[in-house]
Amino acid sequence: MIDAHPHLSGIASYTPGASPEEIRRTYGLSHVEKLASNENPFGPSPKGRDAAIAALASANIYNDGGIALRQALAQFHNVRPESITVHNGSDAIIHQVLRTFLLPGESAVSSMGTFVSFSIATRSVGSEPRLVPLTSDYRYDVEALVGAIDTTTKIVYIANPNNPTGTMLTRDEVTFVVDSVPQIVLIVLDEAYVEYARHIRPHDYVDGTTIVAPNVLTLRTFSKAYGLAALRVGYAVGHPDVVRWLLKTKLPFDPNGPACAAAIAALGDDDFVDRTVRTNAEGLRIITDALDDAGYRYAQSAANFVMIDCGTQQRATSLNEELLHRGFIARPLLGFGLPHCLRISTGLDDQNRRLAQILHELAPAHVG
Repeated sequence: MIDAHPHLSGIASYTPGASPEEIRRTYGLSHVEKLASNENPFGPSPKGRDAAIAALASANIYNDGGIALRQALAQFHNVRPESITVHNGSDAIIHQVLRTFLLPGESAVSSMGTFVSFSIATRSVGSEPRLVPLTSDYRYDVEALVGAIDTTTKIVYIANPNNPTGTMLTRDEVTFVVDSVPQIVLIVLDEAYVEYARHIRPHDYVDGTTIVAPNVLTLRTFSKAYGLAALRVGYAVGHPDVVRWLLKTKLPFDPNGPACAAAIAALGDDDFVDRTVRTNAEGLRIITDALDDAGYRYAQSAANFVMIDCGTQQRATSLNEELLHRGFIARPLLGFGLPHCLRISTGLDDQNRRLAQILHELAPAHVG
């Protein structure tokens, strides 16, 4: 038996949710709506898709390591290419950041009920994440977050908007964190849902890439609003000194060539992104109106999903099962430390309206 690092024994490997095909077989359904993974219901950016297909003609040749994509992103954000790094999804960058900067005996601070990759990545390098509770309305408690920092702290992780709650920190709250955290501590702002948040709350959202601070690293992804989830393209914008360290631990040809080509093209697909975020905002309204009418408790979302608080794990499990029987796949949140909650992504208009009707019908047994 070959031994591994002892700290890996306490980490559960990722298990993806059931596929639509599996749900169809299990429940005897002819059609299933997957609203569990916060994917773009319109599919991939057409410009990105076409660029990826064209790039396959050169699949026998190693790509440029993301140099052209870094240059395109630098122009998009009006920064230098030296301030950009790219990887196989922002998830991979979270792991890379922890692997690059967190030393033995140092701590990483975040919140309970946030993106699970942070805790997994922290534990994978032999540290235990220091997590503070969410507020009663499922928001980051920024004062508690700052208060958890001590002389061992190296990294603070904030998902804004947060996954799986969808809640968003205001401009003042982000400013408070940046001003309060020592500059020797790296602040990681994960903005996977920025395009949705900017549309839903345009006057209250702060763009992390515009924050002038040497210790702020902002993560972005092409998986959500651009619809390129399967291609795995994420990036980070930060101080060149921070990015320089990350480039040392980046594999040389990630992301792959078709993925980079798709991302570059998708950056210019404004019409697709605009349609995506407008449809999402309307979908959120339809779903949350139904939740309000039926008396559900839910978190205020600035993303492309809504988190329902069912009160107990039993109710959350029951609601999830009832949705499955009706052909809707949602996301139970036991793995996020929120066993009494369920996350549901927005879909196309007809999906949202059918979901709203079903949630209203199921309310008597799941609202209390």
